[in-house]
Amino acid sequence: MYALGVGLRGAQPLTEAHGLSDPLRTVSAIARLIDEGQAIGYTFKISSDFAALARERLAVRNSAVSPMFDITVSRELGETGFWLSAHNAAGETVGIQAFRLDDASPNLADWVLGWMMGLYAKRREMIVPNQLHAPDHSLAALIRGKAVYHGELWIEKHSKGCFNVFPRLGMLLALVKWQPDAIWALTGDSMATRGHLIRMGYGHLEPSFLTWDWEPEGAEPHEWIAIAERRHLEFCVAEMAINAEAAAES
Repeated sequence: MYALGVGLRGAQPLTEAHGLSDPLRTVSAIARLIDEGQAIGYTFKISSDFAALARERLAVRNSAVSPMFDITVSRELGETGFWLSAHNAAGETVGIQAFRLDDASPNLADWVLGWMMGLYAKRREMIVPNQLHAPDHSLAALIRGKAVYHGELWIEKHSKGCFNVFPRLGMLLALVKWQPDAIWALTGDSMATRGHLIRMGYGHLEPSFLTWDWEPEGAEPHEWIAIAERRHLEFCVAEMAINAEAAAES
């Protein structure tokens, strides 16, 4: 017999049928992140209204939402996605991010370019890839099935403390909502090489996953992919629990 939240040590297989390995720890980690945010003056809101996301992005960033989260391009987003906003004590929006669930078939590496080009084409925006396939041996070739894309991440430059809780909060909410095989994101050199993705909860980074002759607006010619497999997300939850227990004992 095992106490609640305590089981066999070592790597255990994770299968979709079994769901989350420790749901109590997972929801406790989410609650802890919300509390940590509130302690430094931030509150968070979740929504599936993507027309509202487009308005919010225009208001805070003065630019259009990406095709991946444009409700006029993907009308099913209300059922297959959600977005979060972060607000300071004055009620001002200081952060946004969004998530969408897709079926990456036959695998993420082979699926992603066609998926992206299709979305941009629906909005009549041209993007031209430099290469048609991800580099050989990409972890993305092993990711298939339920994959969650994480995008639209923006945090106001004077609200850096929000970064410590906001992105990971969204990722864990996506884990609970969909229990995907992986969460993934695309980013440029500056963010990928400064440790930000690791702090967010991504366990794997690859440079030049996508390269462009004509890149999407706001992207860089060489884009990194960040991947958080479900096993790694469960590991992050366990690590957070251990750190919380250690802090409570000190």
